[in-house]
Amino acid sequence: MDRPRTGSTWGVVRMLEEPGVLLLSVVAQNVVLIVLTVGLFWAGVFVARRLGVKAGYSLGSLGVSRPRGGLFVGAGIGFLVGLGAVIGSLVIGGLSAIVLESLGFSAENEAQQSLLGGLRGWVQESPGVAIGAAFLVIVLFGPAVEEFVFRGAIFGGLYRLGRFFSRAMGGDGSSRGVDRFSFLGAALLSSSVFAALHQSAVIAPALFALAVVLCALYRRTGSLLPPIVAHATFNSFTVLAIALSALYPLPPGT
Repeated sequence: MDRPRTGSTWGVVRMLEEPGVLLLSVVAQNVVLIVLTVGLFWAGVFVARRLGVKAGYSLGSLGVSRPRGGLFVGAGIGFLVGLGAVIGSLVIGGLSAIVLESLGFSAENEAQQSLLGGLRGWVQESPGVAIGAAFLVIVLFGPAVEEFVFRGAIFGGLYRLGRFFSRAMGGDGSSRGVDRFSFLGAALLSSSVFAALHQSAVIAPALFALAVVLCALYRRTGSLLPPIVAHATFNSFTVLAIALSALYPLPPGT
């Protein structure tokens, strides 16, 4: 039997459900995530150098570098990929919803309903502050951190690890077959983790496909800038949809 909640407990629960507090918690989680990622990377470099392996502390090996072709070209490619990802997600998401409903499962994105619903209410009450905060967290900060962690660290680490084991087993680590195998394994594994952590069955296939495309984009350009721009473009449509649905709600029955 559940224990009754006191007034102070209800106050804490309601505060945690506030959209502004939820966004701050997302920022806090991302800060912890990026600190842990950089810390583990530098710890690995420290151990490698002690073992006599040439390794540097620069974050360039995690994708913090200039893309091939320049900044503007990289950003432009990322924007176009992001637009394509939005269109693709609508198709994949619709098919996922049909499949889930045919199997008797809910097609609602329950994991993010609290945040999305709260943001709509916040936009209605204070559109300038709410949209600005959502843009900073969901469009700018979130994609930058997630790309650094999932594409720069996890995918990049798995990709290099696959090539390393290939060389250790007698391969040259640079042939097209080995490179494609290493990329495929790293992309599938890191993308599966990325999709699963969003905790929504209906959007998981679309997020998985997006993540694989972002892995390919990172590998192609050698920089995290294009994947970050693509991810930000993708997320910007979510913020736009929230803002439009809050400011211009459809009449009942439509």
